[in-house]
Amino acid sequence: MATNKTRKSLLLIMLVVLLTGAGIWFVAQQRSVSGIRHVVLISLDTTRADYLSCYGYGRPTTPNIDALAKQGYLFNHTITPIPLTLPAHTSMLTGTIPPHHGRHENKDPYFDPSLVTLAALLKTKGYSTGAFVGSQILNGSFGLNRGFDIYGDQFADEDQSERRAGEVNRAAFEWLEKQKRKPVFLFLHYYDPHDAYEPPEPFATTFKENLYAGEIAYTDHCIGKVIAKLKSLGMYESSLIIVTGDHGEMLGEHGEAGHMYFIYQSAVKVPLIYKLPGSSGPQRIEDIAGIIDIVPTVCDLLDIEPPTGIQGKNLAPYFSNTPPQSEDRHIYCESLYPTKYEANTLLSLVSNRWKYIQTTRPELYDLQKDPGEQTNLVKTQPQRARILKDRLAQILEKTVRQKKPHEETPLDAETLKHLHSLGYLTGNSVKEDFSFDQDKEDPKDLIGFHEEFRKVSRMLGQDELVDVRALGDHLIKQRPGFYGSYSLLIGIALKQKDYENAILFGKKALELKPDSFKTHNTLGLAYFQSKQDEAAARHFKLALELMPNDQTVPPDERMQIHNQLGLSYSRQKKFDLAIVQFEESLKFDGKQPAIMNALAQALLTCRNPALKNPSRALELARQACELTQSKHPEYLGTLAVAYATVNNLSEAARISEKALVLAQAKGDKALIAKQQKQLYLIKKALAGLK
Repeated sequence: MATNKTRKSLLLIMLVVLLTGAGIWFVAQQRSVSGIRHVVLISLDTTRADYLSCYGYGRPTTPNIDALAKQGYLFNHTITPIPLTLPAHTSMLTGTIPPHHGRHENKDPYFDPSLVTLAALLKTKGYSTGAFVGSQILNGSFGLNRGFDIYGDQFADEDQSERRAGEVNRAAFEWLEKQKRKPVFLFLHYYDPHDAYEPPEPFATTFKENLYAGEIAYTDHCIGKVIAKLKSLGMYESSLIIVTGDHGEMLGEHGEAGHMYFIYQSAVKVPLIYKLPGSSGPQRIEDIAGIIDIVPTVCDLLDIEPPTGIQGKNLAPYFSNTPPQSEDRHIYCESLYPTKYEANTLLSLVSNRWKYIQTTRPELYDLQKDPGEQTNLVKTQPQRARILKDRLAQILEKTVRQKKPHEETPLDAETLKHLHSLGYLTGNSVKEDFSFDQDKEDPKDLIGFHEEFRKVSRMLGQDELVDVRALGDHLIKQRPGFYGSYSLLIGIALKQKDYENAILFGKKALELKPDSFKTHNTLGLAYFQSKQDEAAARHFKLALELMPNDQTVPPDERMQIHNQLGLSYSRQKKFDLAIVQFEESLKFDGKQPAIMNALAQALLTCRNPALKNPSRALELARQACELTQSKHPEYLGTLAVAYATVNNLSEAARISEKALVLAQAKGDKALIAKQQKQLYLIKKALAGLK
């Protein structure tokens, strides 16, 4: 009996100890959850970790971020899965890698409706959700506005493609001041560190020897304003604040000036800092992490079920009194950008120590001994390389998504304009290729060509035109079979009004890609401007016929080709064919004064009695004049002819006189002569009636 009692007592003691221990462990694990009311996620565009002073930069670039790090958790080895803004933020806000979410470049409009954003998760839990971005690369039309109550992508000037961090803050603070009763999720995106590096004063002077560092310092200054605003609103102490970056910047290392092409550490290693309510004392965590870990970590801290199928890891255990043991974790990263040049992909796995890059000539680096990735160890450590290659293949097999649906939402003209201005809309699209094909050209061999091609693209986007032949000869000499060079040079030649060379480049481009509707369109424009209307019409017609093969074409682009084809037919006096094209164009936008006027002229002069329609021409001409406040002499001239055709000669004379006065005010001699002749004929006809 005594023995049984002793055993029972021991069992009770053990149960109490276990329960007490479990309770202590539970409290420790949940310590960080208590007190979180607001979540603030700050994304620094184009910010490599080693330029933050808390990550070891030699000058104090980031005192405000440093202050957060001193009160929180700094992850020393954080990797982005791709060095491009849109796909990287898609990963950041969904917890998934590009093979899963399907975005591999900045102009990819498709956003899988099954993907759940962090904003959507928090919104279901009663959070007010607001995002304020610094670049149109994150325009809401790309779908990252999913789950946000407000998505601040409307800039002060509609022609702006980017805005400063201070402007982002002003918009965010205006919204934040109204959010007093509900918990808040605030997402801030600062684009300032992206090139060109032009920080405002005093940062431009303070960091005149390194303007990139100056941009980061200015951005940190604006983060200080965010911290001050949170404190003034009484929100700071209850906020989970996360500071990270979408990707880094190569700054000339390995031959790349910016980012997007290579996936060396300078392009993919970014900051990641968590500041929790009540946390004190800096914690530097050496285990590898990723920006894909933000979603599951926030979910754990707020007791939210994370989305299924994500690749991110919950980092919340690092915030407990008993952080987890280190594990042999590898994080995926990629660049498919070289496929634009018909070169191979760059697919990689990164751990705390090792980095493997799968491409034509694979690469293996010991990051602890060789952080600059200068010594390729593939030949000296083939077994390690083989193991990492196999692991990479397994990750891709598990995560590569099914093909995108054939029907994609096209980008609107405004978004396309901004992408073009930022230099992200030239050349081919990337190829979604995850095969380990080692027969293609190695991207390392094309970095010089890439840099020059990007330079020319940027000049075109910013209207910095140069000698098209000199640039063309140099690009083409390097890669005579690369379609993108000819496509780019057509645009430059058109802007320079060098139609002869535009036609030459267009013909070469079509030899390489005969089914490119874009090339047929630009070649049509070159022929049209050089008054070769038959050739122009032929290429515009082909552009329309080939266009259905590309489902990303915005309606405005299709409309403009109908316009150009109609004008080409009109100049050939093929008014019956022109009428069809103008009618199609007006289905897209019924208020185009120039096309309404052109259609009115065609309806008045067409010889086909079945198509000739003076009454409709009169209505169209009247509307064109109304839309332009009757300030366009040519439209008024068409209206005068329309009145004359329906035998209202007195009104025709009145309108024609007004058209002549406007033509004289413009000083256009040809237009003056045309209006004088028109008025003479109308008055002559009017006199004949008297």
